[in-house]
Amino acid sequence: MVLERILALATIIVLAGTLPLAVVAARGFQGAPFGSVLRPLPFVLLAYVALNAGTAVGVSLPPAVALVASGVATVGALVGAANVLVLLTERRKI
Repeated sequence: MVLERILALATIIVLAGTLPLAVVAARGFQGAPFGSVLRPLPFVLLAYVALNAGTAVGVSLPPAVALVASGVATVGALVGAANVLVLLTERRKI
């Protein structure tokens, strides 16, 4: 149980450290074709921080909060992957 809380806290620290970089990358590539790939990244990171926060603190999240957070993370990852696929198959003009 203690190891699980330590690992969840380490995950939160790493994700919180990468969040400013994701925001800067999403804003920096805003007009570029690759910007559509990076746009959902901050939302995905925030959703994963929300999912791990309950474990790190030692409380359980309500099922609705966990469902919304995992839904946001999943949809954001799918949107980013779809945009990568569109760019790599050259269906979007660069």
